[in-house]
Amino acid sequence: MIEYFREIAEDSGATSSLISAMIAAAVAIIVVVINGTIARRQQRLQFLQPKLEELYLLLNEVAERNTRLFKLLAAVVEGDMGAKKRLEELDDLEVYGHLTAKQMVMLVRLYFPKLTRIHQLLFAAERELSQKIWSLSMNEPIALEELLEASGRVGHMLRLMEQEMVGNQRILLKTNTIPKFYSQASEAEVLDVPPPPSGPPLAKPR
Repeated sequence: MIEYFREIAEDSGATSSLISAMIAAAVAIIVVVINGTIARRQQRLQFLQPKLEELYLLLNEVAERNTRLFKLLAAVVEGDMGAKKRLEELDDLEVYGHLTAKQMVMLVRLYFPKLTRIHQLLFAAERELSQKIWSLSMNEPIALEELLEASGRVGHMLRLMEQEMVGNQRILLKTNTIPKFYSQASEAEVLDVPPPPSGPPLAKPR
């Protein structure tokens, strides 16, 4: 074997051919690796993007329900018996958001664990609002300001979660070529819940 390489070394033509062959092989390997990386990234994108879009739509659904529900609860607090009857007729799954909550938990845990912290904060805010709703349904006295504060906290956490999803989209979809730190909501942002708006409550639900 040593003699073989010695003969090649002495033969400049053979040496050039060997170097060319090695370069060609190295280039071919690099191309294969790059193509494989691009293909895997594309596969991840095709798989994860619909999941992230589904989570985003669920956020919008929760936001819409939060607004509609607050209007109804505000009317109940103000003594609207028709609103109280509508609240009692609503399905618990709709009032307390159990269906969307389960879907969001599945998506976050299985596909986007980096969103766990902000999702837990959102869940805690929803749980606080659910406790107010339960107390109201049990005819316990609840001030409109309490409902407004609890509903506002849910809306605040929804905005922060949306902010994380949009700002970290490439990281969540695992398509970033350059390593990048995940940017999550700061403690100050979490605590900085906007104050309730002044003035009369929202229009009564139809």
